[in-house]
Amino acid sequence: MDFSFDRKIEVNSWIIKLRWFYVGGVLLIGFLTKIISESNISFSYSLMVLIAVAFIVINLFFYLGLRKIKKTKSSLSLTILGGFGIGAELVTFIYIMHLAGGIESISPVFFFMPIVSSSLIFGARGSIITALISALLINFLVVFEYLGIIPHIFRYGVDTSEFKSLPISLTKTVTISIFYLIIGWLSGYGAKLLFRREYLLRERSEKLNEGARLRQKELFRLDRAAKLLVRRDLELTEINNELNEKIGELEDSEKSLAKAFNELKKAKKKSEEEKNKTLAIISNIYAPIIVVDKNNRITLFNSAAQKFLGSKSSDLGKKISDKDDFNLNNFKSVIRNKFILSESKNNESSDLKTEELRVSCNNEELVYKVITSKVRGENNEYLGVMKIFLDLTRETAIDKLKSEFVSIAAHQLRTPLSAIKWVIKMVLDGDAGKLNNEQLELLTKGYKSNERIIRLVDDLLDISRIEEGRFGYNFKYSDFQEVLNNVVENAARLIAKNYLKLSVDKPKKLPEVYMDPARIVLVLQNLLDNAIKYTPEFGQIKIEVKVLDKGKVLKVSIKDQGVGIPKADQPKLFSKFFRAANAVRIETEGTGLGLFIAKNIIKKHQGEIGINSEEGKGTEAYFTLPISDITNQEIY
Repeated sequence: MDFSFDRKIEVNSWIIKLRWFYVGGVLLIGFLTKIISESNISFSYSLMVLIAVAFIVINLFFYLGLRKIKKTKSSLSLTILGGFGIGAELVTFIYIMHLAGGIESISPVFFFMPIVSSSLIFGARGSIITALISALLINFLVVFEYLGIIPHIFRYGVDTSEFKSLPISLTKTVTISIFYLIIGWLSGYGAKLLFRREYLLRERSEKLNEGARLRQKELFRLDRAAKLLVRRDLELTEINNELNEKIGELEDSEKSLAKAFNELKKAKKKSEEEKNKTLAIISNIYAPIIVVDKNNRITLFNSAAQKFLGSKSSDLGKKISDKDDFNLNNFKSVIRNKFILSESKNNESSDLKTEELRVSCNNEELVYKVITSKVRGENNEYLGVMKIFLDLTRETAIDKLKSEFVSIAAHQLRTPLSAIKWVIKMVLDGDAGKLNNEQLELLTKGYKSNERIIRLVDDLLDISRIEEGRFGYNFKYSDFQEVLNNVVENAARLIAKNYLKLSVDKPKKLPEVYMDPARIVLVLQNLLDNAIKYTPEFGQIKIEVKVLDKGKVLKVSIKDQGVGIPKADQPKLFSKFFRAANAVRIETEGTGLGLFIAKNIIKKHQGEIGINSEEGKGTEAYFTLPISDITNQEIY
C-alpha cells in the first residue's frame, strides 16, 4: 500500500472541492464590494463572471486530471498536477487581491490555504517555498502599485492614505509575510510528523505481512513434513503386511516340513537310503529344527540348531517334558545359548502352537518365531512333535526402526509446532498490534491447521509409546460413574450443535472399577466422538452400562444411528491409520489412530473391545472391563 500516493490523491481531491467554495466566496465578495462602492469601483460584473467562469474551467481541468491519475497510478503526474494547482491558486489570489484593492483588502488571508495544502502535498520544504512565494507576490504587488507600474484599484472607490505611504504598506505586507512563513513552518512540521507516522505504519504493516508469509510458509513446510511422516508410516505398515504374508508362507513351509517328516517315517520302512536323503534335506534347512518322538525324546536336530541354539550331539535321546504342550522352557537343557521366551500362543483350530524366542548368539540377539506342530502318520497316529525356528530378526529390527523413526520425528515436530501455536495466538490476541480482517482470517486458518498437526503428532507419540511399552498406566479403584459423567459433559456442546439426542442407560449405582481412569476417559471419548461425528443431525445416541458375570465384569456400549461400517472394512478397524471408505467421504479429517489406541488400552486392562455395525443402519462400539484386580498387575 503506497500511503504517500493515497494521501496526495486525498489532499488534491479536497483542494479541488474547496475551490468550488472559492468561486462562490469570491463572487459574493465582489458583488458586495460593487454594491457598497456603488459606481466608484473600477471592475465590472462581467469581469467578475468571467473570472468565475475561468476559475471553474481551470478547476474542472484539475478534477478530470485527478480522475485520470487515479486510474494510471502515476506519482509523477500527481506531483505535477499538485504543483500546477498550487501555482494556479497563487496567481488567482494575487489577481483577486489586486482587483479587491491591494493592501487595503483582506485578500491576503486566502494565501494561507495553498501554504497548508503544499505541506500535505510536498512536505515542509514545499510549504515554506509556497509561503515565500506568497510573501513576495503581495510585497511586489504593493511596490508595483505604489510606483504606478500596476494601477491601484481603491477598494471602495475612496482614496486612502494607507496606499500613499509605502512604509506603512510594506510594514503591513511584511507582517503578513512573517505570518505566512510561520504558518508554512508549522504546517510543514505537522506534515513531517504525519509523514513519519505514515512511514512507521507502512514499515510495521510490511513486517507484519512478511511475518504472516513466513509463518504460512513454515506451516506449509510442517504440514508437508507431517504428510511425509504419515506416508512413511503407511509404507512401513505395508512392509509389516508383507512380513505377515511371509510368516504365513513360512507356516505353510512348516506344514510342508511336517509332511516331509511323515514321509520320512514312511521311508524308514522302505529303505535306509530314503531316510538319509530326507535327513539331509532337514539338516540343510537354514532354520533350526528340533524333533521329539512320541516318547518325548529328542530324535533329531539340524546343524542350524547346533549353530544358533547351542545344541550338541550328546543331546540326542534326551527326554523332554511335555508340560504346556512342549513349552520352550522345557528345552533349557538343549538350548544352551542364553534365551528369553517372550510370548506363547496356542492355536485352538489346529495342532500348531507359536512362541516368540530371543536368543543370544555370538554377541548378537536373534529373534525367532517358534512353531510347534504335532507329527502324525498315515492313519493320523501320533508320532511326536517338531519345533521349527523361523528367523524374524530382520523383521523385528525394521519394526523397531519404524517405531524409533515415528517417535523421533514426532518429538522433533512437537517443539516448533508448539512455538508456532503460541506465536500465532499472541498475534491473534493483538499483542503485536491490531490486525485487519484479511490478516485475521489467514492467521486463524493457520492456527487451526497447526492444531490439527499437533493432534496428529500427539497420536503418533501415543502409538510410539504403546509399541515401546512406555504408555504409562496408573491402576487404582476408581468411580466409573464420575469418569462417564466427565466424558458426557465434555461432549454436550458438540451434541447440542449437531442436534443429537443422547441417552444413558445404567444401573442406579455403579461399582468402583480397578482401572486407569485417565486412559478409560480416552477410550470413551474416542468411541463417543465417532458416534457424534458420523450420526446425522437429529439422530440418537445411546450409552448402555451393564454389570455382567455376577458382578465381575463391566460392559459399556455406545450405539448410534450413523452411516455404519461396510462389512469388508470391519476386520481392519483397529489397525493403525485405517478409516472406512464411507467415513472418509463424510469426515475428511481424522488420523485413523483412535481405535488402535483404544484397543491397546482395553487390552492392557485385560478387557475386550469390539464393533457391531451394518452399513446404513448404525454402529455399536463396546468394551468390557474386569471390575476387580484379577491380574495383580503393578502400578507403573
